[in-house]
Amino acid sequence: MKSNYKKLGEYIQIVDERNKNEEQYELLGVSVDKCFIKSIANTVGTDWKSYKIIKKGQFCYIPDTSRRGDKIGIALLENYDVALVSQAYTVFQIVDTENLMPEFLNLWFKRSEFDRYARFHSHGSVRELFDWDELCNVELPVPEISEQKKIVNAYRTIERRIELKKAINDNLAA
Repeated sequence: MKSNYKKLGEYIQIVDERNKNEEQYELLGVSVDKCFIKSIANTVGTDWKSYKIIKKGQFCYIPDTSRRGDKIGIALLENYDVALVSQAYTVFQIVDTENLMPEFLNLWFKRSEFDRYARFHSHGSVRELFDWDELCNVELPVPEISEQKKIVNAYRTIERRIELKKAINDNLAA
């Protein structure tokens, strides 16, 4: 597999689309398990105009790493076409999906090495932050798109097999 290490900033850009029309999309948070979760926040009386819109294929990350142990909250939106996230989160997207697949980058973010890197490069005294500039400076291997597709497909196959095994185990336990 031929890979070139590239700075992530060459591939990503911030997206800051606000919910100006106060659309009623699902409000989501980002977990340390690198996935979106439905928000449990009390939203009574909330001004929805300031919330950020995130669309399928876009990422969201939480720059504040202080309260998440050794993990950074970052996720790829896959299960919703459109949703809302906190205005404190950073939404970004890949600018050239012909050279970097969102699903491949998401797998890279799920690696424990990325969490260690992000924690090491977080800074601040009261609130540690892994800010946008630090994220853009991350160097990662970017194989050819055909190789990325193979890696993503292999990972998905393994995930499906794990889910199937869990379902079988649950049935046996019942």
